[in-house]
Amino acid sequence: MLHTARELGGEETPFGDPAWHELRAQVRALLRRHLKEGYSGLLGQQYCYIAPAPERYPFQWFWDTCFHVIMLTHLGEYDIAKRGLRSLFAMQRADGFVGHMIFWHHVLPRRPTDVVQTRPGWQELRPHMSALVQPPFIAQALERLYNATRDRVFLGELYGLVRGYHRWLADNRDLDGDGLLSIISPFESGMDWKPSYDPVVGHEPRATPRRLYTSRYFWRVVSVDWHNFMRRYDMRRIRSRSRFLVKDVGFNSAYALDLAAMERLAPIAGDDPAAFATRRRRVVRSMMQLMYDERSAAFYDLDHPGNRQLGILTPSIFFPLALDEIEPAVAARVMDAHFSEPREFATPVPLPTVAVCDPAFKPDQSPYIWRGPTWAFPNWFLYHALKRRGYVHEANRLCAALWHAVRQSGFREYYNPFTAEGYGARDFTWSGLLLDME
Repeated sequence: MLHTARELGGEETPFGDPAWHELRAQVRALLRRHLKEGYSGLLGQQYCYIAPAPERYPFQWFWDTCFHVIMLTHLGEYDIAKRGLRSLFAMQRADGFVGHMIFWHHVLPRRPTDVVQTRPGWQELRPHMSALVQPPFIAQALERLYNATRDRVFLGELYGLVRGYHRWLADNRDLDGDGLLSIISPFESGMDWKPSYDPVVGHEPRATPRRLYTSRYFWRVVSVDWHNFMRRYDMRRIRSRSRFLVKDVGFNSAYALDLAAMERLAPIAGDDPAAFATRRRRVVRSMMQLMYDERSAAFYDLDHPGNRQLGILTPSIFFPLALDEIEPAVAARVMDAHFSEPREFATPVPLPTVAVCDPAFKPDQSPYIWRGPTWAFPNWFLYHALKRRGYVHEANRLCAALWHAVRQSGFREYYNPFTAEGYGARDFTWSGLLLDME
C-alpha cells in the first residue's frame, strides 16, 4: 500500500509520541545484545566492540564504531564507548592506517569475494584488518565522547592515534593536492553499490540486477578489489593503473567535518590546530570548485583522473550542506531543486538512496544495497546539516520518516521509501541514531 508523507508522520516530529520515550531502553538493549568482548592471545589484546548485526555483520567496522560511540554517549555507556575506540585502533599500523573491518575472532569475511579486501599474506589468517578505509567520522565520535565525559586522560590516549590516521589519509589519498580524498573501491564509501559509480565500473545498463554472483555488474565491481589485491594495496601501483579512483562527495564531506573536529580537539590535547584548519579550507574550496554543478544545483562525485563529474542524483548531493563554509545561496539552490521533488527524493519515507527517476532505482530488497531504499545514516547526517541551516521542517521530516520506519518494521538495515517496510539485516544498530536526532 502506498502511503502519503502525512500518513507516515512525515510532517511532524515524533518527540511527543509516548513510544519515543521507550527508544532509549530499546537501543540500549539492542547495543548490549550485540556487544562482543574477548581476548586475542595472538595479539595479547583485549577487544570490545558492537557488531552492527551479529549474523550478517559480525565484525568490528570503522564507521559503525563511530556511530555506536555516538549512541553510547547518549546512553551514558561511556566505558563501552571507550573500549570500542581502543579496539578499533588496536591494530593501527605505524604509518597511521586503520582498516574498515577489524577481524577479531572471525578471520574470514562472510562473502568469499571480500577476501581480496585485505593484503595478501598468511598473517590474514589471524586477527587482522582489511586494506580498505571508510568515511572518517572518528574525530567527531571522539569529540562527542570527550564533551560528555571531559576525560582528558582518554583524549590524550586516543588523540595521537586519530591524528596519525588523519596523517595517513592526507599522505595517501589526496592524490592531486587539492585536499579531496580519493577512494580506491566502491566499498570504501560505505555506500557499497552507489549508483554514481556505475559509469566508472562500466555498468552501462544502469538498472539494478536481481542476482548477485550471476550478474556482470557484480563481477565488474569485485574486479576492482581484485585489481587492488594483486597490487598488494600499494597506492603507487594502484594509481599508475587504476580501475577505480573516485573523489566521493559523502566521504569528503565527512572528512571536512572530521578535520573541523580535530581543530577543536587539538588545543585541548596540546596540539596545534593550524594544519587541520588548512586542510579543511582546501577541501571545502575544492568541493565548491570541482564537485558543485551550477546548472543542476548539485554536488557530484568525481571520476579521477580528470575530475569528471558523475552526474547521478544520490543523497550525497546534499551532504556538503553540513559544512558551514558552503554559502546559504548555494544551499538554497540545492534544496529548492531537489529535496521536495517527487521524482527525486520526496518519497513518503525519505530519503531514497538514489533519485526515484534514476534507472538504478529499486525501492525494495536487493543484494545491491544503497540503490533505492531509505537508510538511517543519510537521514541522521542531513538532519543535523539541515537543522543548523534553519531547514527545521525538512530536518524533522527526515527524523519522523525514520521513526515511523522503526515503529512499523523495527530496527532494520534499510527501508522501503514508499511503505517503510524493513529489509536486510534484522536488529541492525544504525536506526539507534534516532537518539541523536532530538
